[in-house]
Amino acid sequence: MVKHKGGKETLTGIDHLQLTPHIVLKHVQTTLQQDLLLQGESAAHLTLVIMMEGAGHFSLNQQTLQHYRPQSFWLSCAQTACHGYDFFPRHHFYHLLILEFSPDLIPLVDECGLSVPAQEDAWILSAVLTDEIARQMQQIQQGFSDRSALGRLRLESLALGTLWLAVRELCQQRKRVVPAVRLPNRERRRLIAARDYIRQNAAQPLCIEEVAQHAGLSLMALKRGFRAMFAITPWNYVIECRLREAQRLLESSPLPLNDIALHCGFAHASHLSRFFHRQFGQTPGRYRNSRGQAMLRG
Repeated sequence: MVKHKGGKETLTGIDHLQLTPHIVLKHVQTTLQQDLLLQGESAAHLTLVIMMEGAGHFSLNQQTLQHYRPQSFWLSCAQTACHGYDFFPRHHFYHLLILEFSPDLIPLVDECGLSVPAQEDAWILSAVLTDEIARQMQQIQQGFSDRSALGRLRLESLALGTLWLAVRELCQQRKRVVPAVRLPNRERRRLIAARDYIRQNAAQPLCIEEVAQHAGLSLMALKRGFRAMFAITPWNYVIECRLREAQRLLESSPLPLNDIALHCGFAHASHLSRFFHRQFGQTPGRYRNSRGQAMLRG
């Protein structure tokens, strides 16, 4: 997610183009035979990453770990120098387009409503890939072979247009998160109580009826209101809490995988592995190994 400095480049299959002094394009199509960990320092940056296929995870300035997912994009902004790392697991096919813009454009992004939180010097937002952005990516990929002045001018236009589409989609995504249904204050308080109850008891055998009863809501009101208020279903939030705790234990404890699964509320290790792989694109064991490598090299 960041521009890693130093060290020998170990990722093959990259088509690199310094389009202008302020725009760099990187097109990646490769299958990794070994796990790849990239880490280092980066200057201030504005980077758009579009992933058609692939897996892995990354972190910026020791913020919450984020995961690469196919058919998605990420906008990474840093106003000052930052530290980050990216991990890409082996035996996956990777198809990405990376667009690096001048950080001088960050104020424009801020004005669009995607401003950096006051307490952070860097942030990353992501969304599902739209058809428009996918078409832009395809046109940029096709334009790499045309290094004429007109071809480069067209690529510059496509790159800036892709950034515009990404920022627009992120702004619209923020608007969509606002609940479409107006919830009375009393119901909002009960939904917050339901969320907190799930968070505190996610490792226990839970049923949604029990959560609704605890919060003083009907089952239908819980399902409808929870999704409207938190943009996730109650049961998916249970799984999310369990996976978050599993992540923590995989990073910080030597417990066997089956013990972690039981501790987090999963029936057995394969149950955890299925949900973990679906959410993060890799097995718990590979995730634990990658985090161990990151800590050793950090």
